Amino acid sequence: MIWMMILAGLTVQDDTAAPAARAEADALIAAAQAEGVFENVTTGATPALRHVQSGMTCHFTPGEAGNGVTVYPAMGSDLARGDNVACNTRASRMDVTLYATRYARQVTDRQVLDISASAIRARYPDAILYEGGFPLLTAPTRDTPPEHAVFTGQDDQGPFVTFLLVQHEGDWSYKFRGSREGDDVVGAGMTGGLMFMNALAGVGSPGCGGASCSADENHSQ
Repeated sequence: MIWMMILAGLTVQDDTAAPAARAEADALIAAAQAEGVFENVTTGATPALRHVQSGMTCHFTPGEAGNGVTVYPAMGSDLARGDNVACNTRASRMDVTLYATRYARQVTDRQVLDISASAIRARYPDAILYEGGFPLLTAPTRDTPPEHAVFTGQDDQGPFVTFLLVQHEGDWSYKFRGSREGDDVVGAGMTGGLMFMNALAGVGSPGCGGASCSADENHSQ
């Protein structure tokens, strides 16, 4: 399919770089003490980790200083260890954070979006809600595009676009937060949308539940 070809083009294949990429992915797990929550599914030049519980796959720009994963603390009976995680990287002039959260109580994607949008407004009080055209990509395995909110603003470095994408799958809520330099809203949306689809490519696949998903099933390069 065309979208899979586009996603494949985001990652440069280089077998000679694979050992270094795999070592970097191992180091990310160790730094976050995330053994058992993330597993290394790196097969090429791009470090890649899969969140075992949800199937979300995080791809990292090799050697990027901001690369990292977070396993948020358990919260009593509401969230167990591994039920709330995040991945960070920077790619295409965009700071990216991916989240996977299993909510103990039913929370809609719109509610997740509204809470996260309020946090953006609190951090950037002068940011403006963007209501123009914004590309929303829908993966062939899903019936609807993600919920979204887009803001534009200006800081010391110049104009920026920051946006949210939220998609639910079963018990899990997935969120993409992207902040990109410049004022190209469409370009930011296309880049972020492809990254989000790539991260969720293995989520909800038939026969792919929890740790039974193999690296090849969940990592498209």
